[in-house]
Amino acid sequence: MPIRRPSQAARVLLTLLLTACSTPSSPGASPPQTSGLIWTRATSSPTPLYEGQGAAVDGKLYVFGGFSENRDEKPIVTQAAHVYDPVSDRWAALKDTPDPITHAGTAVDGTDIYVAGGFLGDHPGPQTDHVWRYNTLTDTWTALPSLPSARGAGALVRVGRDLHYFGGTERTTDGEYLRDDSDHWVLNVDVPKTWQRRAPLPNARNHIGAVELGGLIYAVGGQHLGDEAYGDLTDVNRYDPASDTWTSLAPLPLPLGHITASTGGWNGRVVAIGGVTLATQGSAIEGKESNTVLAYDPAVNRWSALTSLPEPRQSPVAGVIGGKVIVTTGSTSVGPVDTTFVGE
Repeated sequence: MPIRRPSQAARVLLTLLLTACSTPSSPGASPPQTSGLIWTRATSSPTPLYEGQGAAVDGKLYVFGGFSENRDEKPIVTQAAHVYDPVSDRWAALKDTPDPITHAGTAVDGTDIYVAGGFLGDHPGPQTDHVWRYNTLTDTWTALPSLPSARGAGALVRVGRDLHYFGGTERTTDGEYLRDDSDHWVLNVDVPKTWQRRAPLPNARNHIGAVELGGLIYAVGGQHLGDEAYGDLTDVNRYDPASDTWTSLAPLPLPLGHITASTGGWNGRVVAIGGVTLATQGSAIEGKESNTVLAYDPAVNRWSALTSLPEPRQSPVAGVIGGKVIVTTGSTSVGPVDTTFVGE
């Protein structure tokens, strides 16, 4: 399916708007900075990667799969898995992932990490319906009931005893994007038999960020199809499982995608870190890695900016441990990186 582009007049207007409100380090409109983070560099990940999966459990950050290199301009997947301990500032190797996976949704339940959907293999790999549970205590993987249909770049969130998977996209075997999906499915983790349908996500999209706060799900940003130049979105929606309804919230201050593994909760706020946004490059408009750290306060329905990352990152893995924000891996304009930053 060809990607629909804006008219020439719309492009000119968009370029003027971006030029007026962009800065070199943070493309797009910037919200007021309300609080600071001090970023320090920690021990690098053993594997440079981007589009990986990860989550924080019991004071450690787990990182699975992702693209570990670009070979002849083709992203190459890894099945390596590692865990980072911020107390000792050390990484340790884990068992390889059961799938060569990127672009999967992740959620945490106690000492278990759930991984659902994603793309398999080197780019452009096919979307998958696989769902896995990783036990951090035993370093083992268990297969769970598959998604009703294969999806890549969707979101996975746990609320109570239920996993919620929504959004994502589908591609052909040669990587052509077919459609974005608004499907929303739920699986009970105590009795994981079949996925059940729930209210669909407004504005179907992929590479979306999501998190649970106070029993509600927040779906943040994302992109349409594979369009990183014009397809990044500012949409923010909240889902209430009790009423099975979605509500639109204050939009992001800039269009943002590639934040699936770097959106989480911190101090009662939703935090989206890095990603890809719309930016001007001379007279052209393109997707560009972002260094923004944006925080949403549900109490006042407003976004603010925290201290930016030291460097832009596309699709990093992030988690909150002991009040500190850990951000690792991701990619820059030259490819995947292994850096780890700690913000406090």
